[in-house]
Amino acid sequence: MNELDWKQPALVGGLIAGLLSVAPGISIANCCLCAWLLVGGAIAAKMLINRTPRPIKSGEGALVGAIAGVIATTTYLLISVALIIFSIGQEFQMKILSRISEMAGNPDFQAMMQKIIEANVNQTPAQRLIGALPILIITAILHVGFSTLGGLLGVALFEKRRNQPPPQYPPASPPNYPPNYPPNYPPQSGGPGGDQGGWPQT
Repeated sequence: MNELDWKQPALVGGLIAGLLSVAPGISIANCCLCAWLLVGGAIAAKMLINRTPRPIKSGEGALVGAIAGVIATTTYLLISVALIIFSIGQEFQMKILSRISEMAGNPDFQAMMQKIIEANVNQTPAQRLIGALPILIITAILHVGFSTLGGLLGVALFEKRRNQPPPQYPPASPPNYPPNYPPNYPPQSGGPGGDQGGWPQT
């Protein structure tokens, strides 16, 4: 993985998955097999494929998807904790719970939902954060797992070079030796009538 340019693909895929997973309204798509996490992992794998001259293996797609999942988890947790502490979006959530209880038409269920709404309204930010902690931990694990799966799917969908034959290179040319190579041994040291060889005479 060291030779792969995985940083930008993982960052882009992770930020897309994390932001879409926490955005009000849009985040509901994660109810369908954590769709935004699959999308983020697949985007990271697609970018890695586009930036790499050789075919990407399934394990490399899974790894870049997992890294994107860690980035998505970090983004999701930071924004979620801020929303919980400052009670941002709490009113919207309470309206959704009230609407669900009205649609149920069951007095017992409506009473239970009303208690949940009142408990949430009266909680301090620290109490809300402690209460949400188990959900945040489970969500973080799901982020990494489904982003890894998204990376695998991205390689399966977008990597089309695995079945292609390897590139053909022309045969290597012979070395360009000088015309008088190899040199004549033993060296000649004399002219006509002189010593004809450089080796000792017996």
